[in-house]
Amino acid sequence: MKINKTYLILFSGMILWGMYPLFTHKFVLGIDPLFLVSVSTLIASIPFIIQLLLKKEFGQLFLSKNLKTLLFIALFTAIGHGFLFVGTKLTSGTNTGLLLQVEPIYSLILGVIFLGEIISSSQVGATLLMVIGAITIVYKGGVNLNLGDILVLFSPLMFQISHAIAKKLLNKGTDIFLILAGRQLYGGLMLLFFSFIMNKSIINLFNFNSLTSALYLGLFLSAISFCWFSSIKKIPVSVASSFLPLTAVVSLLGSVFFLKETISIQQYLGFFFIVGGMIWQANLPIHKTSS
Repeated sequence: MKINKTYLILFSGMILWGMYPLFTHKFVLGIDPLFLVSVSTLIASIPFIIQLLLKKEFGQLFLSKNLKTLLFIALFTAIGHGFLFVGTKLTSGTNTGLLLQVEPIYSLILGVIFLGEIISSSQVGATLLMVIGAITIVYKGGVNLNLGDILVLFSPLMFQISHAIAKKLLNKGTDIFLILAGRQLYGGLMLLFFSFIMNKSIINLFNFNSLTSALYLGLFLSAISFCWFSSIKKIPVSVASSFLPLTAVVSLLGSVFFLKETISIQQYLGFFFIVGGMIWQANLPIHKTSS
């Protein structure tokens, strides 16, 4: 029963994460991506900070025993979000969707190396089937990479390193709200500092329209983060990450409803690959770490 609840939360998070790039891509076309990513990341920390305040544990954010690890989690999260926001402005939405699907592969590798997770051949097969499905959906020909493609390609690697570090804290019983508050607060401050270094005039972007967009993305991101971390507290990161290709389906449907695009036979085929991989993965036994 717990597993079913965990997968429901994970599924909800994947739906939100599938919509997130659509809104991000739309907003960065009119707003500086560094400003948007830094402020929205900071805003995403607010719900978790409120939880810590209510539990009278806000001071845990600044204790030396937590600070070092939280800063590492925040650093890789900040780099990943920075790569994604800047990269999606420099490349197409199609390429962004394609390249983000490498994340489950990163997760499998990092899960074995850093977390000692036991990876079965069936899990590898299910993950690859969903990745193939996602690629089938978003691929429209061409293999050229530009700077945006490269940034997007490395974005999920940064996220997965952050997840691997955070998973170790979760395994030790560290509170989810503490991890998420530190991840978003420190990550947002790092991004904001970098944004000012790169563009001193970014202070002029602190206006109602830009802040409203950042608020929307920030609250959206906080919901995604909570669903994700609630899931990886119960199941291995590699198992949770194998469901990430579902976001390609969500993005596809979002494009249909918001952009009025039609679905091709190729995209239907990719959808069935992903659903097949999800069913395969959901029926596999949950493996813990090898330790």
